[in-house]
Amino acid sequence: MGDFKISFYGAAGEVTGSRHLLATPFGTLLLDCGLFQGHRTDADSKNRTFSFEPASVGAALLTHAHVDHCGLMPLLYRKGCAAPLYATPATAEIAAIMMADSARLQEGDARFYNKVHAAENLAIEPLYDERDAALAGTHFRQAGYGETFAPLPGVSASFLNAGHVLGSSMVRLDVRTEGGPRRILYTGDLGREETLLLETPAAPAGVDYLVIESTYGDRLHEPLADASGRLAEVILRAVREEGRVIIPSFALERTQEIVLILDKLRHEGALPEVPVYVDSPMAVSLTEIFNRHRDGLCFNHNFRDYARADGDPFGFDFIRYVRSKEESQALNGRKGPMVIISASGMCEGGRILHHLRNSIDRENTTILLVGYQAQGTLGRRLQDGQKKVRIFGIEHEVWARVETLHSFSSHADRNDLVSFIGAVKPARGVFLVHGDPEARSSLSAALAAAGVRGVKCPLLGDTFNLN
Repeated sequence: MGDFKISFYGAAGEVTGSRHLLATPFGTLLLDCGLFQGHRTDADSKNRTFSFEPASVGAALLTHAHVDHCGLMPLLYRKGCAAPLYATPATAEIAAIMMADSARLQEGDARFYNKVHAAENLAIEPLYDERDAALAGTHFRQAGYGETFAPLPGVSASFLNAGHVLGSSMVRLDVRTEGGPRRILYTGDLGREETLLLETPAAPAGVDYLVIESTYGDRLHEPLADASGRLAEVILRAVREEGRVIIPSFALERTQEIVLILDKLRHEGALPEVPVYVDSPMAVSLTEIFNRHRDGLCFNHNFRDYARADGDPFGFDFIRYVRSKEESQALNGRKGPMVIISASGMCEGGRILHHLRNSIDRENTTILLVGYQAQGTLGRRLQDGQKKVRIFGIEHEVWARVETLHSFSSHADRNDLVSFIGAVKPARGVFLVHGDPEARSSLSAALAAAGVRGVKCPLLGDTFNLN
């Protein structure tokens, strides 16, 4: 039999850009193929090249539809990969939208950047276009939670609920090797125990090797119960100041969570009828998918009960979903208090950049960050308190308030991770990925204190023999 090893080509010592290659005696499996998000130059160099031949991949498995896990699939297939791409039905449906939107954003940002910098002879090119995104979509093969399938001969796989976003899954792989059968569990992004929408992930048994995220391995989340009151406070202040609240939000899950909380606040009479705009065509499409799946068992019973009683949990009388560019642009000239929810969540592309550049210099603007901000992103620079930032290459002074709500995270925190790993009891080793160095180091120490052995923190390009 041939080699049995795992190589880490993304999200190793950093967050975003998940890309892990598992070599088995029967061929290679690619676990996610995500877009690295960060400073433009750094991101470009990491995203344009692969450390393996795309055509050598025997099968690809996608855990969920966030672009840091699926966003390089179009480039993978553009460069010669012909492998089947396995995902849950909801992930396949959502990822097709996310990849197409990523292509449009890249093309639109490139046009705007090139126009602004034409006199300097500076130009950028998108990584791929919508045709490449469509090509990747033709390779999807769908499998439901718990359904067993064979991505390669000698390899049995199944998707398990990860509780992170709609359709998200852990990948369980059973591989025949010369040393005997081996079971690998790759969590992708793991949901937290306390959630607004989704069922909590359950720990499977009999795992030999565990590959697990560590995004929040060094901290605990604020209780979800705090989110509603904090959000209401920020909006009520904006009403008093006749300002605006700009929320950079991930179109998948985070936007729907915020809208759900606003819906509940409105029913409770805790908010006046301040206009709320969801300014993201992708978020509009994804919310429609959420409504179609809202009776599904991936959602927890609290949400299903509320959705049945409310009838329209993602819509209320003063919310507007914005698709057209013209309506989006018109928001910048509109007066009075308002809430604008727009992508991307780390402020690295899309319509949020236009809203920021038009309002970041106003003292009555609040930029409310509601998700993880990776190092090198504009969102992280704002979160760190920088008073001057570049948007589309042009420097802007930051006079707006910048606040962060940590309650909304859909990632497991340190206690969730330690509890999950303790329940899995991996027999041969644990690989911590998708975490900054500080987070991984803290989680590794917590696991050692809990008696977990064989914990490794792979760096970019590291390979480990699993025989």
